[in-house]
Amino acid sequence: MKLGISIRNFGWFEKRGGAEDQVRIAERAEQLGFDAVWAHDHLVMPARHHARYPESGFGARQDIYDPIAMLSGIAARTKQIKLGFCVLVIPYRNPLVLAKMLATLDSLSNGRVILGAGAGWMQDEFETLEMGERFRIRWTVTDEWLRICVALWTGEGASSYQGRFHSFESVGGFPKTVQKPHIPIWLGSYGGPRAAQRAAQYASGYYTLRVTAEQLKEELDYLRGQLDSHGRNLDEMEIAMYGGIRIGESHPRDVAVIASGSKDKIIDDLMAYRRAGLKHLAAVPTSGDPTRESPQRLLDDMQYVAEEIMPAVSGWVA
Repeated sequence: MKLGISIRNFGWFEKRGGAEDQVRIAERAEQLGFDAVWAHDHLVMPARHHARYPESGFGARQDIYDPIAMLSGIAARTKQIKLGFCVLVIPYRNPLVLAKMLATLDSLSNGRVILGAGAGWMQDEFETLEMGERFRIRWTVTDEWLRICVALWTGEGASSYQGRFHSFESVGGFPKTVQKPHIPIWLGSYGGPRAAQRAAQYASGYYTLRVTAEQLKEELDYLRGQLDSHGRNLDEMEIAMYGGIRIGESHPRDVAVIASGSKDKIIDDLMAYRRAGLKHLAAVPTSGDPTRESPQRLLDDMQYVAEEIMPAVSGWVA
């Protein structure tokens, strides 16, 4: 199982140091041997919203750095670590603009991008962006936007597309992506069937969020059935999850924690996920009050995970 780090481009540190904090975290993650750094996606956060996500405590005063711009900065300061989205909300951006931005990032990073892709969950955010009518059909829009991206990334000459929501004729789609045939697409969702159904059709990976090892196994059993119906095999899919690692005793304000306690207990927890089929973990390690996080404490917690946990679950020695 490969371990990556969430760079906290969405959230907060107790003392705000700006975008440079995330770049420093990514640079250190590469030095410590983590497989990837992962960025989240929101464009705005309405102060009042009706939708509830599995993680609580979201508020309008959090720092929200654009994930594509942030990973571009990180690409210029790193050489090997993968750059992933967990996940990019596909309907929020014009598909031609999105394809161009991601191809540019893939070129800048020399082919290190992983497109964790999702349809979004917050209706209030869609409405704030004047896309309220798109919310109910967001998965259909996501499918079409991704087809457009692939068409632009893989076409040998000028690209054309005729779709339900967007059409164009003879458009130049250069530069192409460094990765061939294109940037890998991992479809993400929280416990619902739609992402698994679509992942079985056209994605190379499946992304879930903070489920138990048993729930993950159930999700993958469902995904396996969907893949079978398309003549595909679960072994060819990358299985990823976002989740927290609590170093030491749990905290009342912990959210999204999937492994906690002593070194041995954390290893046991993560190995259960590995046995269930998890191949990639976008980790959020913490050892203190999660509402009073600091960049330095995160860097220290990352080092602990790299030195004490990673060798047991992934074979890497920091």
